[in-house]
Amino acid sequence: MSKRLIPPALAAALLAGGACYQDDTVPSAPQSVKSLTRVLLTDAPFPYDSVASVTLHVVRIEANTLADTTGSGAWALIAEPRKSFDVLALQQGATALVGQGALSAGAYHAIRMTIDTSRSSVVWKNGSQARVNWQNWSGSDEEPLYALVEYPVNVSTQGAEIIIDFDVGRSFLYNFYGAKEFILMPQIRAINSAATGTIAGSVTSDYTGATRPIANANVTLCGGAACEPPNAYIVATSRSDSAGRYAVAFVRAGSYTVRVEQPDYPFLNPVIVANVTVSAGDTTRLAVSLPKAGSGGGAYVRISGPTSVGVGGTISLKAAVGDAGGNPVVNPAVSWASSNSAIAQVTGVGDTASVIGRAAGYATITAASGQLSDTLGVQVLGSAAPVASVTVVPASASLAVGDSVGFRAELRDAAGALLTDRAVSWFSSDSTVISVYPYGPQALVRPRAAGGALLRATSEGKTGQATITVH
Repeated sequence: MSKRLIPPALAAALLAGGACYQDDTVPSAPQSVKSLTRVLLTDAPFPYDSVASVTLHVVRIEANTLADTTGSGAWALIAEPRKSFDVLALQQGATALVGQGALSAGAYHAIRMTIDTSRSSVVWKNGSQARVNWQNWSGSDEEPLYALVEYPVNVSTQGAEIIIDFDVGRSFLYNFYGAKEFILMPQIRAINSAATGTIAGSVTSDYTGATRPIANANVTLCGGAACEPPNAYIVATSRSDSAGRYAVAFVRAGSYTVRVEQPDYPFLNPVIVANVTVSAGDTTRLAVSLPKAGSGGGAYVRISGPTSVGVGGTISLKAAVGDAGGNPVVNPAVSWASSNSAIAQVTGVGDTASVIGRAAGYATITAASGQLSDTLGVQVLGSAAPVASVTVVPASASLAVGDSVGFRAELRDAAGALLTDRAVSWFSSDSTVISVYPYGPQALVRPRAAGGALLRATSEGKTGQATITVH
């Protein structure tokens, strides 16, 4: 059975003084003034009960004023701790000091954390080391991991606090390509902590007749109105503890959609809460109660499980079936089907099914029982290679003030295979001409004034751009 590590997050806070957040007032080029910088690590609850530790040996953390670092660019060293950290020992936003250094004032468009893969490991609870494919293409034991920087990380002359959030759960995938190993597909973001707040609360349910906490519930924070993986733009994740408590820390101020579900309990419906507002320096409280799947209309069929798999990998899905009174049916008869078996092949026995990734693409899995059915979209990923090129589509546009136009970033590996599972940062060369609203691999552009600007998309140090003229 394929298992995925989900929701935990590791964060490195690069702290220089106690300055307040300034979004546009710091100079874009590095200045000579440097401030002492501390590096902290934190992690959210880790859900995988078969793993004893996930250790990362952090070599260095660096920043770059350029978005495209193909030619390496001028990387500024922030800290070089050369220390190992078990990220599972850090829970619910707690931090651990990694190291300290100095960073020039300026606006930084790229942040990377280099780890030593020979000193990093995933250990099972029986004490044995798990096989890990680190996807290290550097030619040495040191592997640079690039963070998603959606907004320039501004460091003023008084200093700043930069959070590097490493989503452990979405970064380490087990048996994803059918190789019986963990594969590292890093999901990292970097942000100025003075611009961030927290969403925290509890997850409960009264499906037993009495309200009780729900442990190991997935809490997913989405940047758009849609929050249905695998097509959702996921900003951050968390997971509830044994008392049902959760916290999503270091979230940029703004409005989000929050999705809460317990995938082990397919008889409970997910709860999706729109327009959850986060304010800088504050905590937004959000308590969620998961309802029974049939509570809104009696009989039901509901699928739960992972929404992505690699070619050659296998995931397991579960279908819950309820009778006319909304009560779970024991050992229900369920038929399973795939919209495209050449992409995702499904084999089901009763309420459980296995989906094998056959080719890169998207397929819809359907579970039916009687006259009712439910569907789940599954994304099959073909390539695990690093990003070699980024293309912005369309490549140019002539827009009028007041328009709202969407763009997308096409990421490809060295062989030309399309990549759909990587973080993308978006920037405008002139924010007085256009405003950019990023949504993962897509971005919405709204012209503000006549003129010309470049829209840039960056992933893993590679950048593509579109030329935009506003009239």
